[in-house]
Parts: sequence; structure tokens; C-alpha cells
Amino acid sequence: MESKFSIGEIAKIHNVSVQTLRHYDKIGLLTPSYINKETGYRYYSSKDFVIIDLIKQCKSMGLSLDEIKDIIHNYTSLDSILDIMKKQKDIIDKKINELNTIKNNISFLEKRINESLEEGINVIFIKEYPKREFIKYNNTNRFTVEFEINLSKALADAERKYNNFNKELAFVTSFNDFRRDDKTIYKAMMLSFTDMISIDEKEKFIIPKGKYLTINFDDDYKDTKKYYTKIMNYIRENNIKVKGDFYEIYAMTRVGNDGREKSLGKLQIEVL
Repeated sequence: MESKFSIGEIAKIHNVSVQTLRHYDKIGLLTPSYINKETGYRYYSSKDFVIIDLIKQCKSMGLSLDEIKDIIHNYTSLDSILDIMKKQKDIIDKKINELNTIKNNISFLEKRINESLEEGINVIFIKEYPKREFIKYNNTNRFTVEFEINLSKALADAERKYNNFNKELAFVTSFNDFRRDDKTIYKAMMLSFTDMISIDEKEKFIIPKGKYLTINFDDDYKDTKKYYTKIMNYIRENNIKVKGDFYEIYAMTRVGNDGREKSLGKLQIEVL
């Protein structure tokens, strides 16, 4: 006589919950081999062990219960199973790429935060930086609703075109206008991207390798003028010769419980 196993015994043997087995029964994936008509108790046979192992194996490959049900009940051919496995591998590869993108973005932001803390916040210094490449956008009407809308569109456009870009936001601001009129005039908006992305040369903006007078800040992006003033005073007091315009570069923006925004950024200009 074939051995019978209660749902509790099966659950313990195969390390699955009783609730899971009942769900399998409800959807017709795994029906008990024997039901006692008097008590209504359900019992499984040793033949069900094979099905449970197959279900667990298929689930480990990420197959849905409907796909597993089809394999079990329709005696799917080996060729069909291979096709299912190939499709599943493609799905897994896509998920791996998505996770790698997330990991790369985290690593990028982690590097930027550590770099800023090591350099110092609200401290002026001169440091050599490598060449940095950006996608350029003609969105210069800063601190307006129009600018925020255009920025959101630019971010969405970059996500569609370059799914692994790192979202570092930067601006070019006029050195001469600030020196002469104490005004921050924005000349270009930019988004940084990874080295592996191919960008049209007309859309590309390069901050060249060189030594840069720099100050890191962690503040409301609307209050950056004081950092321009601080770095301009430093230039004048130390008779530092500079070239080109200012670069205002942001790594991240966050909002506190009080609703106030703070942005981790840096302001810099190349020195001769």
C-alpha cells in the first residue's frame, strides 16, 4: 500500500509552508493524491514529491506559477522547456543589467559624497581634476517654473537615451558678469554621463583637465551667490589668475522634514 502524508508532514519534509501547499491546491498546481471523504483530510503520496521538487526548481529559475502549471500538466517537450529557459535567462540578464545600473549610480554618488567630505565643505582649495564630459542643454532661465519643467524634460530625455547616465547636474556661469556686476548669469545647463555612452559632438560639453579653484557646499541651491562672493574675494585677495567661466556642479539634492531643500555641490573655476 502506498504511503500517505498529511499536508503538515509534506510541508515539513519539503520545507514549504502549509499555506503554500493549500494555495497550490487551490490553483490546481498540486492536488493531494487522496482525500478522506469522511474527514475531508487531504493526503499526498510519494509521487507528489517529484512534483514539489519540480515546482521548487522552476521557481528558483523565476518562472511564474502559471508557467510551472503548464510544464507539469501538459508534459511540455524538452525543446519547449529549453525555450522557456532561454526566455527566462533573457529576463534575468535584463534584471542583472538594471541592478548593475543601480549599483553604478550608488557607487558614483558614494564617490562624490566621500570626495566632497575629504576635500572639505565650505573650504576653498586648488585641486587638479580630470577631463569631465557633459550633455549640454540650452536651459538657462534659472530659478523659474519654466526652468524646472525643462530640467525634468531633460532628465527624462537622458533616461530614455542613456539609461546608465549618473544625473550629475551642472551649470556654466559667467565669470566676467559676476566680477563686473555681482550677478550670476547662467550660460548653459549640463548633465554628466558615463564614459561608455556615445554622445553627439554637438551636444557635448567638456570641462577640461586642469587645476581648479574650488569650494564644496551643502546648502539650498537658491543660496549659492554667497559662495560666488567667497570664491571671488579669495581670487582678488590672493591675486589668483583664472580663465574661463565658473562651473556650478551638483551631485545630489534632498529635502528635509522641514521641507527645505539642500544640495551637495561644488563651485569652481580653472586657474592658470
